[in-house]
Amino acid sequence: MQRVATDAVVVGGGAIGVACAHYLADEGLRVTLVERSEMGSGCSFANAGLICPGHSQALPGPGVLSEGLRALTRRDGPFTIRPGAGPGVVRWLLRFLRSSDAGTYRRSTATLVGLSRLSLELFQDLDARGRIELGLRRGPLVTAFVSDGWRREAEAQKEELDDLGFASRILGRDELLELEPALGPSNRGALVIDDQASGDCFAYVSSLAAALASKGVRILEHTGVHRVLVKDGRAAGVLAGEPAERIPADLVVLAAGAWSPSLSAPLGLRLPIQPATGYSSTMATWDGAPRLPVLVQETRVVILPLGDRVRFAGTLELAGFRGALDPVRYRAVVRSGSEALREPPPTEGEPWFGYRPLLPDDLPAIGWAPGVEGVLVATGHGTLGFTQSPATGKLIAELATGKPPSVPTQPFRPDRF
Repeated sequence: MQRVATDAVVVGGGAIGVACAHYLADEGLRVTLVERSEMGSGCSFANAGLICPGHSQALPGPGVLSEGLRALTRRDGPFTIRPGAGPGVVRWLLRFLRSSDAGTYRRSTATLVGLSRLSLELFQDLDARGRIELGLRRGPLVTAFVSDGWRREAEAQKEELDDLGFASRILGRDELLELEPALGPSNRGALVIDDQASGDCFAYVSSLAAALASKGVRILEHTGVHRVLVKDGRAAGVLAGEPAERIPADLVVLAAGAWSPSLSAPLGLRLPIQPATGYSSTMATWDGAPRLPVLVQETRVVILPLGDRVRFAGTLELAGFRGALDPVRYRAVVRSGSEALREPPPTEGEPWFGYRPLLPDDLPAIGWAPGVEGVLVATGHGTLGFTQSPATGKLIAELATGKPPSVPTQPFRPDRF
């Protein structure tokens, strides 16, 4: 039985970390939020910006092996593995494939969708109460198809969405171009999922962090955490910064994204996270730019309107912590977004890449670390970190205070590996 904490340190200043700090502070805990760089500067800075329960299907599933092998033959494909991924990627891929059978896929998808649905409600609540500023937009998500046989795939996706309780519709080319005139005639048709959302993840993190500071949460930027301090089998805080400072706490939350394994391993908890690189390009909007978020199915590239900007984002690359952007993969994202539109963007975009913390079963790790009392884990959300951040923060606060969780947490046990 975990004791109720009074002082918390949250490690990680991205979407997950700020949400954890927010909900813990709302429960009356004294909170310190520690970020190795600047708030929101990691995977939250320029990601795809979708908040889409209807697009929360698990990555491992039937047919993923053959699809993945085809993609691996192309360096500019939607998925690739590079030498920098290291020898551990083989073991990770075997775990990934063991999660790819139909039954596991259905259970994992239902679990992820449930967490994402809760998050969409919480985003709406935070926005309505003025807690966040992210340009939240609710409406349809368009999945556009450019290949032969697109309707068969769209119908299969629609059947799955029907089973999950989402309203969706299939549009032919003319209907699609009427809905989103910015798309070009190379698009054969689309699957449209109703009542999804999108927004600026960096603005979300920044505004929520600003609100935390006004509530007395201590925020430490440019402060790396060296290790979790443990005394008599219980968390006693963290050692952080240069020179090293002891930050006392009776609750430590590990929300450091792809960097979480280095902090959990000394506690006896192995988190098999791969830093899955994603790329984006953000440019000023233009006359005739898209009005709706669009996912290009074949390349998995998202086209996202963001007020006075438009962003192309996508790809999944296992390459370890790379030192620089891969120009081939970045150009592939820009090319896919541009080719889907009637007219390409008139200006160059700002390039970016970041590391999604991806676990082999594609379920996040949310819950108590085994063996050490007072350590909660909130990481491994893969491509759904922004989408699932408020729900994760709420679950962490519920666990910390002994309240019944809003959704079952058993599937997210950090020690399941």
